[in-house]
Amino acid sequence: MVRVALIEATHWHMPLYLPALETHGVQLIAVSDAIGRSVPDLAKRFGCRTYRDTRELLATEAIDFAFVFGRHADMPALAAQLIARGIPFAIEKPCGIRANDVAALARDAEARDLFVSVPLIFRQSDLLKVVCDAHGGAPFQIDHASFRFMAGPPGRYPAAGNDWMLDPAVAGGGPLINLGVHFIDLFAELAGEEIATVSAAATSHINRLAIEDAISVRLQTISGRIGTIECGYTFPSDKAVQREFSFSIRTPTIYVQSHPDGAFLRTRSDDDALVTSVERIRLETDMYYPEFVRRSLDDAFSGARPLAGLRDAERALRVVEAAYRSAAENGAPVRLSL
Repeated sequence: MVRVALIEATHWHMPLYLPALETHGVQLIAVSDAIGRSVPDLAKRFGCRTYRDTRELLATEAIDFAFVFGRHADMPALAAQLIARGIPFAIEKPCGIRANDVAALARDAEARDLFVSVPLIFRQSDLLKVVCDAHGGAPFQIDHASFRFMAGPPGRYPAAGNDWMLDPAVAGGGPLINLGVHFIDLFAELAGEEIATVSAAATSHINRLAIEDAISVRLQTISGRIGTIECGYTFPSDKAVQREFSFSIRTPTIYVQSHPDGAFLRTRSDDDALVTSVERIRLETDMYYPEFVRRSLDDAFSGARPLAGLRDAERALRVVEAAYRSAAENGAPVRLSL
């Protein structure tokens, strides 16, 4: 049985991983948590050993795979410990607060041919599947795409024991580095080419915090394909409705946009008649995390490559850094080094 550890488990996504760990034929044997908030419940639920220090856990336990959480600024050091020991792992995005740090991790993992996966969960989404299926598996590139993802107010992070998410020195920023990385990655995958320029505008006037409340980002690829991403901590959420999520994607043959029941698809038939349909897709993003757990474990021990990894996280962070620089410079375009 695969022996699994959770590293720095006080993280708001950690509970989303647990159902898959209970049902996927693995044994959760150890958990580290520097502040101790998560360990009593996990120890009771799984009968696992608990540690305040990750180094002690790794020196004591024989583990086959780890799921890494923690504060964004601490992620590179946590990942480096696992890489040094040759332990395959999955690490929460954004994997760090600087792209160069994540690039260094990627180089070290590649040198060991070590499996590392990152939950850029739209790689597993029904939305991506609808777009791909509409092209019958044939290669395609988008012409333009837009994504809008407004989550609940930032007070939910301290309530979950993650006060550091409001400190840019530790979190790296606000909703863009936390939420926007998913859509940077999705746009880059759909565009099929490098992002060349980034421009952005951000505001912090709502919550009066050091992180942004909301940010609007414009991406342009080397051939001129355009993506826009808006994300923020401004939605008046409750248990029934947690966020606003909308999208539109155009390729030369289809147009897909968000719909209350999923995705509204417009395309042309062979005789050039307009054909419309509504595809039921899952827009609640939390449900993709158990699938990520199962996929990571299966891929790691079958020899497959991760669906998304450290190089993808590095790419997203380079765009994040450029967007924050652009916003600080009143929206001046920032060219990425290609």
